[in-house]
Amino acid sequence: MEQDEILQIASQLSGDDVCAEILALSVVEFSHTPKSRITLDIDSTKGVLRDTGRGMRLTPDRGDTLSHAERALIGHYPCLPSNDVVGTVLSELIWGARGSLGPSVANFACKSYRFTSMRDGEIWSQLYQGGRPTGPATMLGLTEESGTRVEFETERPIDASKVKSLVHTVCGRIKGLSISLRHDGTTY
Repeated sequence: MEQDEILQIASQLSGDDVCAEILALSVVEFSHTPKSRITLDIDSTKGVLRDTGRGMRLTPDRGDTLSHAERALIGHYPCLPSNDVVGTVLSELIWGARGSLGPSVANFACKSYRFTSMRDGEIWSQLYQGGRPTGPATMLGLTEESGTRVEFETERPIDASKVKSLVHTVCGRIKGLSISLRHDGTTY
């Protein structure tokens, strides 16, 4: 799939669709690391998603100029679950027939998208605006934790009731999955 096609899909996403796309990535990570925890905080156009999965590398691989995460955030990079049950649920509820396009579709749909990763004992972060990095990833420090944090601002309002319904349905269909959703100071 070409970047133009991903941009076209991203331009059609509502705020709650963006939340769903970002949430799907952490659900995929849950399929690979079932002990990971997922938290999503949302308001009218902003959100923060956290998971305790493996994190993604924000430094370039040897011989490459782009990091694994940056490549995924600006191109076609399907994130596939480790089992068919999770893949079926995500396809039915979020991706549809097009399947996973990866994190770029949500990145392109956001005004602002900060991706922070804790991996290999380090915390790295990179800011994107309009789908493009504003600069290189920066190391924020050291940690014993792993996982990701995505702070995002959508172009369109987020319908919290739709996100709440999606979280409830996804958790009900994927054994062991628990997602903490917070909106307006209330945890669901």
